Amino acid sequence: MTGVWTGVAGAYARSFAGLCAGAVPTMLDGLPSGARLLDVGCGTGVLVAEARRRGHDAVALEPDPEMAALAGDLLRDEVIVGGLPDLPLADDGFDVVTANFVLNHVDDPRAGARELVRVAAPGGVVRATIWTSAPSAQGQLFRDVLEASGAVEPVLPRLDPTADFERSAAGASLLLAEAGARVSEARTVDWVWHVDPDDFWAAPTGGVAGLGIAWAAQTPEVRTRMRVELDRLCEPLLEDGLLRFPATAAFVEARVPRA
Repeated sequence: MTGVWTGVAGAYARSFAGLCAGAVPTMLDGLPSGARLLDVGCGTGVLVAEARRRGHDAVALEPDPEMAALAGDLLRDEVIVGGLPDLPLADDGFDVVTANFVLNHVDDPRAGARELVRVAAPGGVVRATIWTSAPSAQGQLFRDVLEASGAVEPVLPRLDPTADFERSAAGASLLLAEAGARVSEARTVDWVWHVDPDDFWAAPTGGVAGLGIAWAAQTPEVRTRMRVELDRLCEPLLEDGLLRFPATAAFVEARVPRA
């Protein structure tokens, strides 16, 4: 699962980074002032940048070197290269540990959750978001594009059922509870993602996640038709020239026991 995020930093920054950034306020609201924070899987670094703007002592960590370099440019700071489930950090080091759309992309979500809890200090907080199993607006548009273009159905990577978990707030809560943390909040969060059609299209053509796998499976002729169909199908979704996608994710906060 993690392999699909290698070599796509630029395309991700142009496309789905904007979608994931919609959850950043939820991830940071209500934290104690001046918290020492670790963002695991920092992506482009926007969560850490906002955390620092709010006065937190925030550290960025990212498994992909290309993405880490991109985040480092934004933050003007070193980004630790590393990822779940083996973080290159000591136990109990952070008041807050965040993982914004990370646990849904790792090969072993339970081991990943244990690692998030391990690096959080006793009494500290772990906050995580995941995409749920509910269909997304942007995913539906892309499926419509595939169907209208006569595209072949891609073979997408799936976790072994024994490693997978329920993609919901309850499922993410169970991961952190099994890791030894006490869940204090679990809910869905909603926002709207506005994105230029060309930037949205950078995701499949740039190889990002499942959309990139689907794009790679098509012939050049089908790819040409796909762009034509995107332009046709996105018309009803445009607002001032931008695609408007309602977004929903699961958010969980868990506290690490003091003893």
